[in-house]
Amino acid sequence: MSGLSGNPLVAAGTTNPAKLKPVQLVFGQVFAGAQVRGLSVPSGVREQPIGEEETELGAINRAKAALAGVQGAGWGVGLEGGVRFGERGCFLFGAVAVTDGTRLEVGRTAELRLPPGVAERIGAGEELGPIMDGLSGVQNVKQKAGTVGFLTDSLLSRADVWQMGLTLALAPFLHAELYQAESEMPSD
Repeated sequence: MSGLSGNPLVAAGTTNPAKLKPVQLVFGQVFAGAQVRGLSVPSGVREQPIGEEETELGAINRAKAALAGVQGAGWGVGLEGGVRFGERGCFLFGAVAVTDGTRLEVGRTAELRLPPGVAERIGAGEELGPIMDGLSGVQNVKQKAGTVGFLTDSLLSRADVWQMGLTLALAPFLHAELYQAESEMPSD
């Protein structure tokens, strides 16, 4: 499928099945025999990231920590869910960071407007996961269909949205010749 070469061992900065599944699906299409190893790594941001910058930073931190945490890995992936407040309400989205140790790319998922009552609770300092557990009646919904699955009546799942975000983050790797001027990994 792609012109990518290199080590198909992927370190994902998560142990959440709803995040690991899309990493395996996408990298399985990119590399025959891709292996994904999930590990728990710190995001370096709040439990409930707010805003694009904080959410993106969490994904970047997870991608770098995952790559460093799995010996022999060729890729690090970080997935961080966050919310942003705007004129029309509060929106759920995800940031996805991918690194091969040399380059770092960040992509984003689509976003979903959250119900006003949920937005209010997040604005008051609560985390989305427990709020949605209570509303959906599903314990640990974020490791299953997620908020997206619940609010779309399973037309989309959390894994579907993460798959899209990861695929978008990989585009500059898939067409490196078109992105070469901006391909260096930023230093810390």
